[in-house]
Amino acid sequence: MEASPSDVEPPAGPSEQPSFVVPLHALGTDVDLHVTGHAAPELAAQLRDRWHLALRPAAADAAPDAAADATDAAPDVTPDAASGPAPETVVVRAHRLAPEETPPPWTRGARTVADSDPRRLLQHLTQAVTHAVITARTGDLLMLHAAALADPVTGATAVFVAPGNTGKTTLCRTLGPTRTYVSDETVGIRRDGGVTPYLKPLSTRRPDWAGVKDEQAPGQVGLRAPVAEPWVAGIVVLRRDAEHAGPVELEPLDTLDAVVALTPESSGFMRTDGPLRWLADVLERTGGARRATYAEVSGLEPLAAEICARRSPW
Repeated sequence: MEASPSDVEPPAGPSEQPSFVVPLHALGTDVDLHVTGHAAPELAAQLRDRWHLALRPAAADAAPDAAADATDAAPDVTPDAASGPAPETVVVRAHRLAPEETPPPWTRGARTVADSDPRRLLQHLTQAVTHAVITARTGDLLMLHAAALADPVTGATAVFVAPGNTGKTTLCRTLGPTRTYVSDETVGIRRDGGVTPYLKPLSTRRPDWAGVKDEQAPGQVGLRAPVAEPWVAGIVVLRRDAEHAGPVELEPLDTLDAVVALTPESSGFMRTDGPLRWLADVLERTGGARRATYAEVSGLEPLAAEICARRSPW
């Protein structure tokens, strides 16, 4: 999950003008998706659909298929004031190749994604945007590899930390429709306890799509953007065990054990000023982390409800 600035490509030259620009606001960062190549209008429309919650407000207002409900558009909150000036706009280039063209090798840190397979192109673009915004916010945010859901009225946010492919997206799909969606990938915590949303598409495994994830629009499964500004109310370290029987098993973690469990699931941690003190402060204010062992994400509903009902300690 670590983002390496050395992997970042230079901005596009003057000969690489985009056919379409899809403007996003992701993890507190403005991102312009420059769309070119074969069937560029179709690709731009797909990107607007999949990233509908992250469209910058002007773009969301102009979108012909934007939902009428304002809570389904980009959030009208300003969660970045406490994390310093906003980073410069990041450009990620999306180039759709014709079916007969062979795609070049792709790396996660690349700022240009080119592919003839539209499903793989959408997945790699999500990964490229994730890498780019993590790089942009390193040092500004305490970033955890986690899913997060918030109370729609108070903004109290439950943060569920886990490695990739262990159920974070399923958790958002299952527990999210009665709350608001903050992220299924990267949770950015500010020093004032606020949480900066990363409203990316849901990267979902499908048994009929070998080797490629389906990038689904959050609204397609009933998820909506935060209205109240999110703030971290509790942190849970997830441990999925298909053989686990009975209710979710909760284990309180002392601060040292929590730090040991959380730091491998962080980004830019050691390039942040005083990260251990920062993380310890978050843990102490929110009552400490807990490890949850579970078989099905539906069993986590009472835990999510308890955390999202908390009062702010910030």
